[in-house]
Amino acid sequence: MTNKCSLVENNEKSGNYLLDSLYTIYSNFEIATLNAKLKNKKGERRGSMKNNRGLLILVISLLMLYGCNNNEKQSVTSTTGPEEVSSENETEKELLALSEQIFLHLKESNYEKIAERVDPVDGITFSLFADFGAEHGYGGEYVKLSTEEIKSAADKQFVWGYDDSDKEYKMSLRDYVNEMLLKLNGEEITYDKTTFNQSAFEYGGVKNTIHENYPDAKYVEYYAPDKSGENRAFQSIRFIFQERDGIWYLIGISRDVATG
Repeated sequence: MTNKCSLVENNEKSGNYLLDSLYTIYSNFEIATLNAKLKNKKGERRGSMKNNRGLLILVISLLMLYGCNNNEKQSVTSTTGPEEVSSENETEKELLALSEQIFLHLKESNYEKIAERVDPVDGITFSLFADFGAEHGYGGEYVKLSTEEIKSAADKQFVWGYDDSDKEYKMSLRDYVNEMLLKLNGEEITYDKTTFNQSAFEYGGVKNTIHENYPDAKYVEYYAPDKSGENRAFQSIRFIFQERDGIWYLIGISRDVATG
């Protein structure tokens, strides 16, 4: 059985046409009603009332059809498909698992394995502070390595950036991971909380610019809170991914700490 709502095309033109038609019919209905009141003969009045009743039925029918059409448009524009929700959930699971593997490889200094998931075109950028992708970073120019370069970079020296006091952080990749990502101020830390595509804690220092500079990127954050409760001795690391040809590749690892 055909749905009555399908008789009306679901677009703006049909809606405007119906509104114009309703206005015209309603105007005719008003004129006919006024004429009926001015007539004195019983037969003429009865005939006019029949015509008016017919116009009224037509107006109501068009209103019902317009209502169906309008409801259809609302349902199309406001409904989120289950496929999109399912796809986002699958992406979250995939990147959470992938970040766990990369974090383990960092601890083991297994850069051959990490290279397998580094973006083959853009490589990987290590951001000393939260402003990932910034042309001129808060800590200076950040280190960027290709898939081939990271494989043999474990013991090579790089300048990773500068802090608020202009102290230079120059060390090997292995030392950078061990001292700057796995420790804070020389002490080992535990990342107690993991979030997907959002920060567990926003500090009023350097801004997290991942989505600002890479709108299509997604990231997994590992967050170690300040045990003292002062919210200055915290640290976060973010594994940043971007999709290429249906595969999520690692394009960066950023570090977020209290600044200023």
